[in-house]
Amino acid sequence: MQHTHITADRSGLTLPIMPVLVLLFATPAAAQEFGVYTKVFNLSGRDTRATPTVIVRSLTLFRSGNAYDTIHSGGEVTIFEPGRRRFVIVNGPRRLTTEVSFDEIETQLKKAEGATREYIAELNRKDDTLSRASAAPLLGQLDPGFSEQFDPGSATLTLPGRSFRYHVKCTSTPDTLNIDRLAFNAARGRYLEYTDWTARLNYLLHPRALFPTPRVALNRTLKTRKLLPLTVELKDNSTGGFHLRAEHQYHWQLTGKDRDDIRHWESLRTTTTLRKVTFDEYRRRLVSRR
Repeated sequence: MQHTHITADRSGLTLPIMPVLVLLFATPAAAQEFGVYTKVFNLSGRDTRATPTVIVRSLTLFRSGNAYDTIHSGGEVTIFEPGRRRFVIVNGPRRLTTEVSFDEIETQLKKAEGATREYIAELNRKDDTLSRASAAPLLGQLDPGFSEQFDPGSATLTLPGRSFRYHVKCTSTPDTLNIDRLAFNAARGRYLEYTDWTARLNYLLHPRALFPTPRVALNRTLKTRKLLPLTVELKDNSTGGFHLRAEHQYHWQLTGKDRDDIRHWESLRTTTTLRKVTFDEYRRRLVSRR
């Protein structure tokens, strides 16, 4: 769970890619334009008979190789530009815009992982119950240790791991005649690449987000098996840990409003009324106003 950008108790549930040139021109327009509507539910500690609480709604629109992601009532749009290897973030309510390259994201993640591994080693050297309990979930984020179970009858993928467990309902075929197999495969690839990078970005933007490694590992399996996720559940293995479910609805044609929104966001990002700040400054402002 697409900047499904969905973070809760370091859940890392991302919910919310351009094909090669030959595929780009051989693929029908539907593959280049589609939308993903995502709802994220909090399942932890609830009565199973009760309706789960929706904690996030987001919409991600894919057009012309880019993706535009908005969270309901958030006022912020995150633009994924794989061709230019960057994200652009436009925050209308705060009159701010920033951009961050994929290279910068990878550099900052590498530093964060190194510092976290040093902290894990420090906890393990203490060799007491509390320290070991603190180290285990951190290690699970960096080295999830997933095994893989797939039920072809129900198209359900389960990845039990060291600290977390994914349970994913998938599809390998389009559910409508509005998109053919070639376009569907191209769209699946674009969506999974987008969620890879969104998981990485979310870790840098949100202090309580998971490291991206678990989600990237899930996506690697989905790519290998040529599957598209319909629902994604992520559960913390610890007692009383988080339990989230993202539900994705795919729309293989954009509406007129979708295209109008994209044109508005593209014009907004170039307006002189927005202040352009560095990514680090944007992060500081984001955290300070929470």
